[in-house]
Amino acid sequence: MRKAIVTGATGLVGLSVARKLCSMGIDVLCLSRGQFSKDEAKSYFGNSAIHQQIAMEDIESLEKKIEVIGWLPDNKCVFYNFAWSGINNLTDGGFAVQLSSAIHAAHAVRVAKRIGCVKYVNAGTLGETYLERYLAGKNTKKYQSSQLDYSLAKLAGRDMCKMVAYLEKIDYVHTRMSIPLCPNLSRGSYVAQTLKKIIKGEQYSPPKDNYLFDIISTDDVAQAYYLLGNYGKNKADYFIGTSRPASLVDYFERCADQNNHTREGIFFSPLKDEIDLFSTESLFRDTNFVCTTDFEKIIVRLKSP
Repeated sequence: MRKAIVTGATGLVGLSVARKLCSMGIDVLCLSRGQFSKDEAKSYFGNSAIHQQIAMEDIESLEKKIEVIGWLPDNKCVFYNFAWSGINNLTDGGFAVQLSSAIHAAHAVRVAKRIGCVKYVNAGTLGETYLERYLAGKNTKKYQSSQLDYSLAKLAGRDMCKMVAYLEKIDYVHTRMSIPLCPNLSRGSYVAQTLKKIIKGEQYSPPKDNYLFDIISTDDVAQAYYLLGNYGKNKADYFIGTSRPASLVDYFERCADQNNHTREGIFFSPLKDEIDLFSTESLFRDTNFVCTTDFEKIIVRLKSP
């Protein structure tokens, strides 16, 4: 991989990936709704970055836009899609709004092929896995989630992208994450904000469900995507995580207990039938990716002077 295109490049994961790719000497075309001058783009994303302002609903115009700025993919260019939006946040707006992001992602597959990219890497979510298992009858417990529309749209987006990629003859790599966490907690919503409150000894709103999650540093996420751009297999579906999930209650308690130095290094053990949901076996097999920063390390670093 010598060149890459990153949509949603100013988002939590997109920005981390764009900066990682630039640090590896890859020419990166960063796409977002924002505006950046050439110097601002290099300062924000990396020295090998160029920014193009474009909304995903206008992704069909990308070919003309890159011709104007003189940025052309080579025969190893990878297209990364991290763009997704609701109304006020990532998951809100109702099903119609959520589904529009899935449709834009599928359009982007066709665009990626047309401009000469050889691989399309799509970002999904663990929520789609929970929902898919429920729909397949693999989970007898009633499916309950405040992000149902988001999960439905993500699941639909995955399948649409996969079908378009097959028809267009471009490699398609699907990925899923649970909770990517910025190491300094400067970005993110409920989990990041709650952890900051716990570290400060403040009161916080408890989680509303007991689903398992897998918190992973965005630095590790970026490394995984860099490796997937080079070694990810066509039609593969990878989970990016630590393979050591826990409930949010457990994560928050571990953070609070570290304030008192009582539980350092203790991890939650998932039930046997839950292990496959968080397996990174295929990711390691194809890319040799190993997570280097666990949850405890993130918390320790945050508390370091």
